[in-house]
Amino acid sequence: MVHFSAKSEYAVLAILALSLHSGEGPLQVRAIAQKERIPLRFLEQVMNHLKKRGFVESVRGPHGGYRLTRLPEQIRLGEVLQAMEGPLVEIDSAQRRQRESLNGTNGEIDNILIKEVWQEVNTSLRDHLDSINFKDLAERKKELEGKQTLMFHI
Repeated sequence: MVHFSAKSEYAVLAILALSLHSGEGPLQVRAIAQKERIPLRFLEQVMNHLKKRGFVESVRGPHGGYRLTRLPEQIRLGEVLQAMEGPLVEIDSAQRRQRESLNGTNGEIDNILIKEVWQEVNTSLRDHLDSINFKDLAERKKELEGKQTLMFHI
């Protein structure tokens, strides 16, 4: 199972909020935190990390905040998650140590086989996540919000 931290989830939500606001000027962290129900101090740390990684830039002043450094369609979900998490799939170190300690040909073959499979899984996951951009996510969110509004009125 692949697990993403709260920090990564908040980063995705922040980039998504900025994508929805793209072209309308900077968005304040407080507004993102309030709308997405993210603790403000934690979101500020996430935004600083995203700024260091080059996804967002800050704008000073009374109407300041954050904005994307690229268009939403140029930002991939996979690259944001990797910036926050590092490698997406790694073989568990306890399993790796156990396999490395096995003596004999079968242990070495098993170790190579498992490593190859994990690399295939990592490549597939990364390719899928990189196929999703934030423009697509923003459109999907708008569509879901529209459906929710329709269901509310029924």
